[in-house]
Amino acid sequence: MIDLLNHPLYCITSDTVTSTHADQVSSMAQEGVKIIQVRSKKKFAREEVSRLRSAIKNARRLGACVIVNDDPILCNATGADGVHLGSNDAPPESARLALGEGKIIGGTVHSLDEAHALKLSGYCDYAGIGPFRNSSTKRELRPKLSLKDITQIISFLSPIPCFLIGGLNSLDFSLLSVTGARGICVCSGVNKGKNFGACLEHYTNESQKHYG
Repeated sequence: MIDLLNHPLYCITSDTVTSTHADQVSSMAQEGVKIIQVRSKKKFAREEVSRLRSAIKNARRLGACVIVNDDPILCNATGADGVHLGSNDAPPESARLALGEGKIIGGTVHSLDEAHALKLSGYCDYAGIGPFRNSSTKRELRPKLSLKDITQIISFLSPIPCFLIGGLNSLDFSLLSVTGARGICVCSGVNKGKNFGACLEHYTNESQKHYG
């Protein structure tokens, strides 16, 4: 399971682009992204769930793992590889009960206290740490972790893989060697406005320089 998370680029789908979430998953996987999260504030219609299921199946054939945000039920319905839980979502033990042992569970950490809780639970396979900067997709969150804080949290959580979140760009792959993070999470950075994937190739090329 940890091998699935051994990649420096973690891409997240968006509600604000013209492409469907299923098409975004397909394009990310075809471009070589190995960790993909489906994130939407909207409830998916049955047809979109079916399209997501097909896209996830094809993404897996290309070596990608696909995580669903917040929703263990949607994870099971689409055949996704796991679920990512925010601070206000269901507890990870509930997600593990719903998903079983074979699925990935990720959690968000905004502080050292939250890092303690995540590690103590024993149910999370990775953590998203941040926010590092202001984010256009998570405007309600404000950066409150210094580089020193982030490094301390990642060190505490080791060997749990950690991914940086919040306003990151392709220059921030350099933070991996500084902080000990496994990778960076990117959503709006791979797009130009509503034009999905305009910068995706650039990010995958840059990520290859930091793989392994």
